[in-house]
Amino acid sequence: MAAASRPFLLGVATGLFFATAAVGIGLFAVLRGPSDAASAVVVADSATAAVPDAVAHAAIFERRILEPAPGVHVAIGYGLANVIVVEAPEGLILVDTLESIRAAEALAPWLDGLRRSTGKAVTDVIYTHNHADHVFGAGVLLDGQDSRPRIWAHAATEGRVYEIVNVLAPVTFRRAMRMFGVYLPDGDFVHNGIGPRLLNDHTDGLYFLPPTDTVDDSADVLMAGEPVLVEHAPGETADQLLVFFPERSVLLPADNYYHCFPNLYTVRGTPYRDPRIWARSLDRMRELQAEVLVPSHSAPVVGRELIDHRLRTYRDAIQYVYDETIRGINAGLTPREIAEQIELPPHLAGEPHLQEMYGRVEFAARAVFSGTLGWFSGDPADLRPVDQTREAELLVRLAGGIEGVVAEAERALADGEPAWALTLGGHLDRVADPNAASIRARALRALAADELASSVRNYYLTAAAEAEGFELPASGLGGTPASVLDRIPIRHFLDVLAVHLKDEATLDLEASYGFDFSDSEPMTIRIRRGVALVEPGLAPDRLGTLRTTTSSLRALSTGRATPAQLLAEGHIEVDGGVLGLRKFLAYFAPPG
Repeated sequence: MAAASRPFLLGVATGLFFATAAVGIGLFAVLRGPSDAASAVVVADSATAAVPDAVAHAAIFERRILEPAPGVHVAIGYGLANVIVVEAPEGLILVDTLESIRAAEALAPWLDGLRRSTGKAVTDVIYTHNHADHVFGAGVLLDGQDSRPRIWAHAATEGRVYEIVNVLAPVTFRRAMRMFGVYLPDGDFVHNGIGPRLLNDHTDGLYFLPPTDTVDDSADVLMAGEPVLVEHAPGETADQLLVFFPERSVLLPADNYYHCFPNLYTVRGTPYRDPRIWARSLDRMRELQAEVLVPSHSAPVVGRELIDHRLRTYRDAIQYVYDETIRGINAGLTPREIAEQIELPPHLAGEPHLQEMYGRVEFAARAVFSGTLGWFSGDPADLRPVDQTREAELLVRLAGGIEGVVAEAERALADGEPAWALTLGGHLDRVADPNAASIRARALRALAADELASSVRNYYLTAAAEAEGFELPASGLGGTPASVLDRIPIRHFLDVLAVHLKDEATLDLEASYGFDFSDSEPMTIRIRRGVALVEPGLAPDRLGTLRTTTSSLRALSTGRATPAQLLAEGHIEVDGGVLGLRKFLAYFAPPG
């Protein structure tokens, strides 16, 4: 924030600036493949190097294979995240596995070649955390290998992975597709912040393999004859793991460090990422004094002093934004006021690895406010504001009619104030004015043109396309193998059904239906006046019972089978009549 408008700094002169990196495969006409594997090529800029622009930064994610330390291979650019393979004495250790079957298929030939050239199989796989770009290509990368490796993860990772396709899947899919610009044409897409274009859309299959071994806090493990430290290091996610190879002095920080400002808040929406915990994890990494740092996004960093500098300034940036936000909170400022003022001090704002190309400082401040105090800003006007539609109607009245609002929006666009034009376009949309779509689309594109953060720019551009008539596809599981779907706990499928209850149609209804599984405990879904509950056992007052296996219900829920097909093949039986079952299920809207 500007020096003249920092009432809550209490004389503190230092500050922090959030930034993230951006990259785009569309910037490169030719990308090197596995056969062109490069020798050790690492980021080696000095602490005082010039701040890169978006195009220069994008070169970090050019598709290539690096070897920053002997026997440590990093595949960059094959998906949003890196894949890391370590040649250990008795096998290969695979760390992270890309975001989809499609992404992993492009890298699989290289891994096959590495297995042949070394004569070693993958003995251990490590999921650094639950995010899709780290776990959904595992089955493809291990395909063709006779022996199954141990798969390591934090104890909470598997459950979090299943939540990706669970209750919040429809909204998180839509927001992620906007944020990553998945459906943007090449002419609009520039980069994706922490890696090349996300290779995961509604058609992509996911090939997750569940962990066989889990870590709660810390574990010194012998993997393929080599000692490995796997330690819980929460930050970008609560289940984040750091991986350290002490005999090599090689540290894998997962997503707690990448060559851009840490994404303390992501516009696709996630649980609160506590900056204090993230900073402590970085302090722990500094204690290891690694000689080589291999992030799961961006390029490796070599040299103990440079690594320490990167991790120190990274954690200081995180703490500063947290502390500065708390100072603003205690001074009585609202989230919006803090976000409008907060900025990093020059000594951090100029760091190449702290640029706002992915996340933004003000987003982090808003997240800290919400994570600390919740949604209420402190301004009483926010307690029970005017209904949004009524607010739009009142604004139209104030402007003397629709024509006045449209004229002001056009003036805002002409005067270079697209944010105000977007606000007015939203009001016009709420009163169903046909000018709204054009105004919103032009405002969004103007905002995108000046936006450095890739996640924000992509969101603006995708929302502009939607205003112009583009419809985001519904989330799907594409070519996900049945074996992957069949491992998802059946309770997750019933929970999804419960949150899609048509509440207005059931406010006067009380009814229940039983699900009797031959291979699992029976359950009942109960509708009770607008809410749906999943209960253990078969309720005595149920209207009927569906008798089947959990795999048949999963097939039915994911569209791989129809009720008629399963009935004809004898995979389901219905007590109480098929019409009764259909009537009960009609109280629920299809997920997505």
